[in-house]
Amino acid sequence: MTLSNYVLTGFLLLVLGCGTGSQPLVPESEDDRGAAVQTGPETSPTESYEAILYELGAIPVSKLTKPYWNNGEPGEVFSKGTREDVHGWLSPYLVRRFSYLTGSERQSYGIPKPPLSYERYVALLDVETYQKTKDPLLFAIIEFTLDELLRRKLEIKNPDDILKVYHARMGLEDLVLWTLKGRGLTGRMVAELYRQHQDDRLLDYLVPPEAGEDAYKAFLEQLLTDSKIKLDQRFVVYTHLYESDHAACLTGYKAFILRNVEQVPHWRDRYAMYKALIRIGDEECVAAVDQALLNDPTAQTRESLLRELQEQSQVVEYLDTIHLLALGRGKPFAIEYYPNAPIFQKEETVLDDSLRACLKQVQKQKTLSKETELKIQQALQAIADRDAQPESVVGGGGDRFEANPRPAKK
Repeated sequence: MTLSNYVLTGFLLLVLGCGTGSQPLVPESEDDRGAAVQTGPETSPTESYEAILYELGAIPVSKLTKPYWNNGEPGEVFSKGTREDVHGWLSPYLVRRFSYLTGSERQSYGIPKPPLSYERYVALLDVETYQKTKDPLLFAIIEFTLDELLRRKLEIKNPDDILKVYHARMGLEDLVLWTLKGRGLTGRMVAELYRQHQDDRLLDYLVPPEAGEDAYKAFLEQLLTDSKIKLDQRFVVYTHLYESDHAACLTGYKAFILRNVEQVPHWRDRYAMYKALIRIGDEECVAAVDQALLNDPTAQTRESLLRELQEQSQVVEYLDTIHLLALGRGKPFAIEYYPNAPIFQKEETVLDDSLRACLKQVQKQKTLSKETELKIQQALQAIADRDAQPESVVGGGGDRFEANPRPAKK
């Protein structure tokens, strides 16, 4: 061997670590190989959480190529003023339901993804780790997991699997309760949760007690005397007791409604109480509903009651009051506006469609007296006269607003 070959061989041995005291570059055994892998950099929690989010079918906002409304906040997605993303990720439901992705992107990400197993979803509800780390991506995982269980209507094998998120008090309590409603959440569970947390929202998930649930029934009865419970919540509790035993609860239930209904501030709750009186239907209840139709301060209460009477085919009992309303003889009321409500409603005509529908329902009956027929005709004519009145509309030439008569409804 020439000198140059010796030099080259020695150099290679030195580089490969075959000299004295050097470690081999390649592990000599499988155990050594495993150890070598473990000494490398581990996957970070963020990378692991991102992989799980992709597994669920979520997509980061940063990956969107189609325009989206950000409400002036880059990297955030808004719809009608409400933020849709969770810590920079769109939920699996939004991704598969709406067109945030292009067709090729949906194909690339495998959207829509099939549901995971129930066991996998439960494993992702890692509230213990979240309480320690407060990691926003883990929060997104837990929220999206609950949302998937809710929207995919998967069987809840054990409500306690989901209730652990409620007990964690991490801001997802409503979503937990929505997910479990009608899917394993019993009245007794709600009662126990209420005893532990004193959370008013739980009262919306109470159910009527069944035969043999004496302890749960006693819990409901105790709520009726709890001074911390609002009137509308107490009404819900009383309704469940009434539904479980009409005969035993009717007198107290009716008296409670008649005593308190006008004090309830929100029109939806007043409507629910008057609706209960309509269904009880005795003379005292009819009189109270008559007064509500004429005097309730909110248009929505009166209109909802008119629709309820029509649905229950009970218009005849209230015809005199409906006649007075059609003639404009009720007390003034306000229209409570809400998102997406019609803008140009007027107090004078807002009830007219419902009044007309009620009157026409009665008019179809074949055994009406002449007096009743006359009342119906008078009421319908009053509504028609209001329809024929000019109203301000947007558009047209010249002025921004101009008076135009509208055709009478038939």
